[in-house]
Amino acid sequence: MQEQNAPKKAQAISGVRAVILVGVFAAITAVLSQLSVPIGPVPISCSLIAVYLTGLLLPVKFALVSQLVYLLLGTVGVPVFAGFQAGAARLAGPTGGYLLVYPIMAVLIAALMQIYDKRFSGKRLALRAAFLAGVLLFSLLVCYAGGTAWFTVFSGSGFQAALTLTVIPFIAGDIAKIVLCVVFTLAARERLKKVMRGRMAR
Repeated sequence: MQEQNAPKKAQAISGVRAVILVGVFAAITAVLSQLSVPIGPVPISCSLIAVYLTGLLLPVKFALVSQLVYLLLGTVGVPVFAGFQAGAARLAGPTGGYLLVYPIMAVLIAALMQIYDKRFSGKRLALRAAFLAGVLLFSLLVCYAGGTAWFTVFSGSGFQAALTLTVIPFIAGDIAKIVLCVVFTLAARERLKKVMRGRMAR
């Protein structure tokens, strides 16, 4: 009887672990989003660091759900968006596209990390760093593209004006965030995966 119950118990433990991981990374995104400086329609914030780490450290489906939970919390009124803002209007407004793209970024990064695990984990440090930087840079370009397109449509601004307001002032800081996350990932990813995920496969 105990042997028959063992698989169910293991599944329950895995389910609890999944809920915890999703909640933790949604909370990390909410916390880092508050580290922000309003400079215009889009504030400078550390939320992208949380999105990067979500994709770098979680399996694809957990990365997706964690960022969807973050957006859902903000939509229903929990003040998790930058500047302790909340509400569906924040997502539906001109800058909402930069938030709505978070789940896409997290999924994209997590999916590409499967390639990293299979083909790059044993390679030279410089090659691994270059791959990680490329993954995060690609996700950043997705963020810029989606957010800027949304801003252009809903604000009535031209594309060049949108870039001036919502992209160009952030490039240097966003590159710095990528460097920080690459260094952190190279130093700690394998250890953190064992601690947070146990034997859970992607």
